[in-house]
Amino acid sequence: MTRALVVPALVVLVAVIGIIDAATGQAWDLVTLFAAVGVLGALLAVPVRRRRPLTLRIDLFRFLTERADAGDESVGRIADRAVAAYRAALTGDIDPTPSSQ
Repeated sequence: MTRALVVPALVVLVAVIGIIDAATGQAWDLVTLFAAVGVLGALLAVPVRRRRPLTLRIDLFRFLTERADAGDESVGRIADRAVAAYRAALTGDIDPTPSSQ
């Protein structure tokens, strides 16, 4: 397992043990505190997708936002499809859809 999953798992484990110990001792404020720590530890395990910033001409940005407003897709998704189609046209790939979806 990677460190990105081990650390949140340990935090959640310690929080669960703390909740059990505090509940048996009827220290309800500590139960609340350990529950909050457990939730924060679980949130650490949620992957964060970071997108690299992209400089785009204003006319292309306007096109993307208008297309997103008219349709049911986000600007990022439309931009992903546009870049994938352009790359496919440059390299001669048959399937322009990104393989990481």
